Amino acid sequence: MSIIAGSVDFSSNPDAQANIFSDCFAKFKHAYHKRWQDKSVSLRYWHQSISPYSETEVQPLLDDELVLVGDLRLDNRTELIKKLGGLSSSSTDSEMVLAAYRKWQGQCVNHLVGGFAFAIWDRRLKSLFCARDQMGQKPLFYCEANDGYDHCFMFCTSPAGILNHSRSSSDIDPQGVFNILMGRTCNEETSTLFSGIKRLAAGFCLQVNHTGIELRRYWEPEPVRSIRFADDREYVEGFNEKLEQAVESCINTDLPVSSFLSGGLDSSTVACMAHKKLQQNSRRLISTTFVLPDNEDGVDEKTYVDSILAENDFDHFYVTRENVGFRECLHNSQELYGGYPHTSHAYFNNLLPELAERNVGVHLCGYGGDQVASYHGMWVFEQLLLEGRWIAMLNLLKSTSNGRVRSGAKTIFRTLVNIMQTTVPDRRNRDWYDRKIARRMILPDLANRPGYRENVLRRASFDIYPFPWKITDVMKRFIQYDRTSVTLETLSNTFLPYGIEYRTPLTDIRLIDYCMSLPPEQFYLGGKRSLMRRSIQGLVPEHIRLAHNKQQGSTPNLFLGLWQEKDQLVEDLNNCAHINDISKLLDIPRIKRQLEKNSVNERDRPKLYRNLELALYISWFKNHF
Repeated sequence: MSIIAGSVDFSSNPDAQANIFSDCFAKFKHAYHKRWQDKSVSLRYWHQSISPYSETEVQPLLDDELVLVGDLRLDNRTELIKKLGGLSSSSTDSEMVLAAYRKWQGQCVNHLVGGFAFAIWDRRLKSLFCARDQMGQKPLFYCEANDGYDHCFMFCTSPAGILNHSRSSSDIDPQGVFNILMGRTCNEETSTLFSGIKRLAAGFCLQVNHTGIELRRYWEPEPVRSIRFADDREYVEGFNEKLEQAVESCINTDLPVSSFLSGGLDSSTVACMAHKKLQQNSRRLISTTFVLPDNEDGVDEKTYVDSILAENDFDHFYVTRENVGFRECLHNSQELYGGYPHTSHAYFNNLLPELAERNVGVHLCGYGGDQVASYHGMWVFEQLLLEGRWIAMLNLLKSTSNGRVRSGAKTIFRTLVNIMQTTVPDRRNRDWYDRKIARRMILPDLANRPGYRENVLRRASFDIYPFPWKITDVMKRFIQYDRTSVTLETLSNTFLPYGIEYRTPLTDIRLIDYCMSLPPEQFYLGGKRSLMRRSIQGLVPEHIRLAHNKQQGSTPNLFLGLWQEKDQLVEDLNNCAHINDISKLLDIPRIKRQLEKNSVNERDRPKLYRNLELALYISWFKNHF
């Protein structure tokens, strides 16, 4: 893993001093820091060795015409060696990417599998090429400062690097605040909280030269083939092969490996599969679970976790948010991360130092599974009905209703209702928009700025999407519009200062491509999330494999911490009210009223939490930039 940063000054008289980044990542764990610079270009690289191939990594990597910096984890190295020639198993990932670019130019991204964010400067053409992996496992942000006379392009793994560049702006972007508060109702694929700083969206690449930026989407979650077998067991075997491949790619390190373990289907599958693979080399998985403090009531995940630990020799420990307040956690994250992420999480405040103490190099998570790999089964019956596949639909009804006529009739009725509701013309209007912003505690003055309403009502998002003819349309909606890449980049940057790489095997595009190529009924044979349940038989305890209703765990209790510091937070909000950038963007009086209540309903708690985070973060930000 690594941090990359760079800037290119396309002005006729570039100022070499303006290209220098301040050393904002000095606190981050890294083995070395190097830079390459000429009069108009500065490329910087902070390295932390994780995989065996990265131990000999030396960047920036130069040849006669090209200079590369990249945060790279290639999972198809063997395939690339065959395609490219002149490489060997000892070649570094950066050498492979540079060779791929020399052969295929901008099309090289179509041949790369894994997590990657990289930039290549062509010294002859005076052009910069940047790319980010298909799912957004590796983050990359950029900013273009162009006032007509000076034209400078900056990029970095974290917005913190760009914010510390001499050419960047230190303004908060109102559109970014609005998008964050709207959540997945608003497509937040490229916007950030910072004025002028954009994220390179997952599956995108860009080319920049003196004429400007050209963005291109090179990958979308679309089925590229159809896989059909005569026997249902062959689908399970194929899934197992892809799942094992994904997990093996993610544990490719000589450092200790840890994993979240909630007792749910996805995290249990990832943890048990990783442990099985590690045991083959006499290694042991470190696992961890977020649980409630002893003095709090609520759903506790220990019951699910203990059943897994009884069958697996994990090195397990529990983490609570005990002794970590909301304000302290937010302050710690602001000081440590230097500007991004702007969120707080009390559990991470206690977890990450413990993982670092154990010298963990890779941390696994089951995130992203229910979007494709352990797909819940939404729209399966609807697709079969729309395609006129009556026999397949009846067979599926038999497998899920166990011969109960009433259960089968309910399923058919629900299927017809779902199709009818989805075909009804979109009724989103001014009232719908006003209700949305009210529920999210958004100031009307912010929500009614020019173009905001139109973007929400017309642009594709999780709430606004085309009619789903197939389950792959639903999968695509979850991948592209459910903040998947934003969540991945936030978590990646959260682990970054500790020298730990955050990896999610269930977002492996080879696994996703396989699942999107299957008949829809494979995800519902016998019930929801059927394909994964059948494939992990014998890997996880049976009652975990077959459980359908594991309740949400301890995360909602984060909100209890707010009321423990209510008086201090109200005082913080009083101070925020005097800062124009906060009072004009956030509804401070309403946030205070909510906080001063003895209790807040469960639906409003996440909105209150998000508003508080933003208010305190912007206050910190204005004092530091």
